[in-house]
Amino acid sequence: MELSEKDEKYIISLLKQGKKVEAIAFIKDKTGMTLKEAKDYIDKKNDNEYYDKNMSISEEDEQYLSSLINENKELEAVTFLHKNKDMSLLEAKNYTDRLILNKNIETKKENSRKWNSVYDEKLNTFVPNLARQKKALKIMKGVFLILLLISLVQLIFLDRSSDIKIIIFSFSILGILVLMITLPLGSLSIHYIENKLKKLENLEVSNQFEVKAFISNFDLFLQVLGILIFIIIIPILFIKNYKGVDYKNYKEIFYFFGLIAITAAGIYELLKMLKNKKYSLNIDSREITLLYNKNEIKSIKIEKINFIKFYDKKVKRGGRTNIPIIEIFDMEKNVFTKMEVKISDYILLKKYFERHKIMVDDNFKML
Repeated sequence: MELSEKDEKYIISLLKQGKKVEAIAFIKDKTGMTLKEAKDYIDKKNDNEYYDKNMSISEEDEQYLSSLINENKELEAVTFLHKNKDMSLLEAKNYTDRLILNKNIETKKENSRKWNSVYDEKLNTFVPNLARQKKALKIMKGVFLILLLISLVQLIFLDRSSDIKIIIFSFSILGILVLMITLPLGSLSIHYIENKLKKLENLEVSNQFEVKAFISNFDLFLQVLGILIFIIIIPILFIKNYKGVDYKNYKEIFYFFGLIAITAAGIYELLKMLKNKKYSLNIDSREITLLYNKNEIKSIKIEKINFIKFYDKKVKRGGRTNIPIIEIFDMEKNVFTKMEVKISDYILLKKYFERHKIMVDDNFKML
């Protein structure tokens, strides 16, 4: 059971009075947490460097700080907090950074319709703009029917002696063939995305679940294929074409060692991918454990997490993939872990962190 806003205010009042034990007992009874979990929750309240300071920041102050941030006056915001709210410079800067992060998150939501994705309120993330895709598909169907009608008229009155008419007719047929392939593929794509989104909407997060690092099988296949090409095919061609290699010719030696270096780099990347596949996150109530090959590496309490960042995996030449990457930052803003995950796990993790009121900076957009 989650704590209501009224419960939170009551807990704050107990802590103000120095009644930490009563606050722990209240949380334990109200939520069903264990004694240790309730104590950790209260410790977060006491350890949070913003906690006591934030209680003195009024709604009017928040609006003033937001106006400064909107005007890119971050230094003035830090100065205001430092002088008027009895914060240290570090506390003031960290608080301002969180306000900026919040602003950026909201701005992304508002501007999402400018691109090929929209913000889905149910999933609380960016999804493909199906309405736009359906509209484009409808236009393509209209073009297809027009081309079909034009082609039929052209066929009836076709003058085979006219090169221009033959060329126009050929282009019409070509357009029809292209659309005959594109339209079914577009319809299937929309249908697939709709089903996928419905499944994601039905996902329910539990108190205990595991998230395994995701490595695309297609990427693995391409990596292995590339290595095989360099190991088998290219050396064979090299030996076949250069039987009489002059080892005094530095150019030929350079090509040979370059081939070896590329192959070694490919093998290294493959081993790294296979290694990364062995990582996983074990979520157990309010604790997250990083595992490698099912062996614990380190863990972090939910209370010690500063914020979460999601973004899509980039590829060469500025491209992007449909693979989300999660980064977990601790209170010192150090990266606890960075991992590629499946889209379904991305949704589960978002729900989990939002349930525990952890700030999430989400830059991932589903393709």
